[in-house]
Amino acid sequence: MKHKVSLYFSLVCAAALFLSAAPLERYHTPEEVNASLKTLGERHAQTAELLTIGRSAGGKDIKVLRIASENPSYSKPENRPSILVTANLEGTHLIGTEAALHLAGELLTRYGKDKNITQLLHTRTIYIAPLLNPDVAGFYFSDLKIERKGNMKPVDDDLDGRDDEDGPDDLNKDGVITQMRVKDPEGTQIAHPSESRLLIQADPKKGQSGLYKVYTEGLDNDGDGLINEDHPGGVELNRNFPHDYEYNNPQTGLHPLSEKETVALIQFMLSKPNIVLVLNYSTENTFLNLQQTGRAQAAGNKIKATGRFATMLGLEEDKEYEVQEIVDIIKNSGMVPAGMEVDASLVAMIFGSGPAMNIDNLDMPSFLEIQKQYKDALKKAELDYPQNRASGVVKGSFAAYCYFQHGVQVFSSDLWAVPEPKKEPVKDALTPEKLKDMSNDDFLALGEDKIAAFLKEQGAPDNIKPAMVINMVKSGQLTPARMADMIDQMPKKPGGDGEEHPDAYLLKWAAEARPDKGFVDWTSFNHPTLGEVEIGGFVPYLQTPPPALAEKTIAVHTDFYIGLMEKIGQIAVKKVHVAALENGLYRLTVHFTNPGWFPTSTAQARRARTAWPIRIECGLSRSQTIFSGQNVVTLPFLDGSGGTAKAEWTIKGKKGSKVTLTASAPGLGTETVSVVLQ
Repeated sequence: MKHKVSLYFSLVCAAALFLSAAPLERYHTPEEVNASLKTLGERHAQTAELLTIGRSAGGKDIKVLRIASENPSYSKPENRPSILVTANLEGTHLIGTEAALHLAGELLTRYGKDKNITQLLHTRTIYIAPLLNPDVAGFYFSDLKIERKGNMKPVDDDLDGRDDEDGPDDLNKDGVITQMRVKDPEGTQIAHPSESRLLIQADPKKGQSGLYKVYTEGLDNDGDGLINEDHPGGVELNRNFPHDYEYNNPQTGLHPLSEKETVALIQFMLSKPNIVLVLNYSTENTFLNLQQTGRAQAAGNKIKATGRFATMLGLEEDKEYEVQEIVDIIKNSGMVPAGMEVDASLVAMIFGSGPAMNIDNLDMPSFLEIQKQYKDALKKAELDYPQNRASGVVKGSFAAYCYFQHGVQVFSSDLWAVPEPKKEPVKDALTPEKLKDMSNDDFLALGEDKIAAFLKEQGAPDNIKPAMVINMVKSGQLTPARMADMIDQMPKKPGGDGEEHPDAYLLKWAAEARPDKGFVDWTSFNHPTLGEVEIGGFVPYLQTPPPALAEKTIAVHTDFYIGLMEKIGQIAVKKVHVAALENGLYRLTVHFTNPGWFPTSTAQARRARTAWPIRIECGLSRSQTIFSGQNVVTLPFLDGSGGTAKAEWTIKGKKGSKVTLTASAPGLGTETVSVVLQ
């Protein structure tokens, strides 16, 4: 008992020190993170409440800090528009946890001192979940460093009736799990020509023959002839969500939401219909690499009419139609409810071409503008970021679920990556940035040779030929701006033939910035089943920055995320007009507007049928009746930055009597106005 009290006291002291203005000197254990949240809740009891939303597979509490003022002049926190901040679903993204804690601390300590944050906490409710995968996060602090991704749920990866029996082993006893490379006639890897410590895939087209097979450091513990095929742990949580889920993969779970942690998060979201914005700290960066899979919703510009919808629309069964032709037919069919958007994406969904996979065209301008603002913020802060390496969303990710299925605005940042060395730009060289401003004709005027040189410089795959790109631009299938976006998202391929390996800069950076140098030099080891091998490679958590390097980017992202919170959609009365008619009748016209920057719902939410319309209720006294119009009117949505829509009624009532109009929607709160009939 004495030991438990001592441990608790140590955690509280660590939390108090962490929440002070002291610099970030180290990352914090899951226990310290929860102690920090507890301390914040106790210090700011009027604006913070600590919630437990579930437990991990390993039995650790998953905590959420609710931040909102209890000012009686404003609506109750549970009725306000809400923002959810999530972090570290991967468990390995420790900087994300620290950033979420920093954001919570800034909101609470600046409340009452900063007028913008004070107003924010009067009118919004913010939920912050800094550590959604505590089991995996805890492994960073173990004596043996291994960057594992699966949670603590046992999984029989090799289907031999046993769980987790063949994982990595620290063969050279250096405290880290790296790799083994072994010469093998069936090997596919070779040493890079200019940096022998790094491997590349052998290219038979260049006369290269594979030399090495590569394994994770370890043994064949279960004697089945395979090495490390059933490692400890189970499911990668950020691949366990319903959208674009990968079935039949042990790493993603038996089915979507098969894990305690992911179920807890989704149940929490669904219990809070007021959540309209999700801000995520993750290995994914949707600011720099927009959450697009690149897969079309329909094959080209045509779609085959099948099923009952073909019959309903009078289309010939199994005949291909232009997508726009079907859009026009649906619009003119009389079957479309008021306010529903009909576009190519909806047609593709109706005819079973698969789920939405690309950001809706109507939402894209908002995403692109936020992307620009984000890049400008990084540039202003002089934060170097290798934008061409930004990781987009993965299959089954939380961010993809939030936008495509839940329908809310979502942004995710990975906060930091090893900075790439700056290259001196070649004079007049074509770059992705220049490409974005080019017309099709300007691009075609470059000629095949210059386009070929550009594709090679950007590391385009060998099957992407300049002639093919030129033909796609000529036919309108591709624009220079779209090509620039694709290049930004394209991973760099390993170099060869004297080119520098794309990871060579990691070696240089780690040697200068990390005490452990970040790389274990290859050394011989006599493996009991493989024979002579070499053990070495990059150390675990290479992309986890030293704490001192994390502070600046955390501060910049804190301010940027607070700015996004201030942009959410709102509802307000813009103009009220009462016109007196004959026989005690009055025409009441009210214009509602959205002073927020974001629209009141995303186009994707309306497409997925998850958007709440704005409900306007006309409250009458006993002496009043509605002559024309409905007691309850709905507006599908309001565009951002002043989007306006009107509602009208003709009311019979006494002159001088009042009508009360109440406009509301989850995520927008309630706006009430009293109108005098005169």
